[in-house]
Amino acid sequence: MQHKRWFAGMAVVIVALALGFAAWRSVRISDSAECYACKRLIHAHTRTLAFVKGHSRVFCCPACALSERQQEKEAVKVTQLTSFLTGEALSPTDAYVVRGSGVNMCMTTQEPIDADKRGAEVVYDRCAPSLIAFAGRTEAAEFARTHGGRVMPFQEAAAAYAK
Repeated sequence: MQHKRWFAGMAVVIVALALGFAAWRSVRISDSAECYACKRLIHAHTRTLAFVKGHSRVFCCPACALSERQQEKEAVKVTQLTSFLTGEALSPTDAYVVRGSGVNMCMTTQEPIDADKRGAEVVYDRCAPSLIAFAGRTEAAEFARTHGGRVMPFQEAAAAYAK
């Protein structure tokens, strides 16, 4: 009788540990500080949420999310952008972006190194050209005057990636 109780107790402990691990892993993945696609750090002022393969995913920037659609040939629906100026959440239908400015939060200053220990030329980066989101056309235009780039509604930028 004592033996059966011990096994039942161990079974309960194992099930509790398995459920705890599954819950921890779920929270860790959904609340990650790294981009779903490129594994770069999430920047507070370019954070982008998108629905991919039936799940909400966090991307480092709008360009990375839209590149995911291009590369994976999967439907990607951007559901939330972040205002570069304020850090507030933006609806993609109302947002404006500056495409190709001199500001790209995802780019690093260190170049990749090839097998011969020389700097390698970057031919493609999924986060380039940059897409910086703004709540209105006026603030996007002001940013573009200072940093370059082209102002457009986010929906127009997204349509360009779909081609």
